[in-house]
Amino acid sequence: MRIPVLVALAVPVVLVSGAAAVYSVGRPVAGQVRTYYISADEVAAEAPGTPGTAGEPETRYVKARYREYTDATFTRQKPRPAEWEHLAFLGPLIRADVGDTIQIVFRNRVGFPVNVHPDAVLSGAADGRARASLSAAPAPTFPGLGSDGDDAAVAPGGTRTYRWAVPSQAGPGPDDHGSVLWLYHSRTGEAASDDAGLIGPIIIYKRGALR
Repeated sequence: MRIPVLVALAVPVVLVSGAAAVYSVGRPVAGQVRTYYISADEVAAEAPGTPGTAGEPETRYVKARYREYTDATFTRQKPRPAEWEHLAFLGPLIRADVGDTIQIVFRNRVGFPVNVHPDAVLSGAADGRARASLSAAPAPTFPGLGSDGDDAAVAPGGTRTYRWAVPSQAGPGPDDHGSVLWLYHSRTGEAASDDAGLIGPIIIYKRGALR
């Protein structure tokens, strides 16, 4: 069972010289804002189209995909690194450290309302992980932790900017080897959106790992 790290303890280094003691505490690494330009796009489905009959046009099957772009114009798709090609139909990989802020500039270019919902920055009460406690005291709750709490739909053609703080509860625990995997997905008409392909990975690393 994964138990997230709820409290980080800084251990000072003590240097004793005679009767004097000097305490040196490492300064925390400042978080960064990591910006991603992501669009929900219509792409051709793997299934072949159905030939038209009696002059009718061919039936074209499409899916929805999250795709990453180089900037807010959404005109140039960002190439996926070769080491992440195995993600296949999944959306672009989002990576951040504990303490960072993830900023998503999102545009909806499919024909139905969708959004972007991050499992990694939900409140502890919502995702169930932060409710674990090693003590007999009541487990803490973190209402609204990290997430902006707004799952409003983005209409076709619309744009929205999300900003999600990455709390320690979203980061790796002692058994996670330095990182933990989460998902982001559309939460508007959730079943249909997931079936359409609007889902992608988030990897959260321990503080300072990506520097």
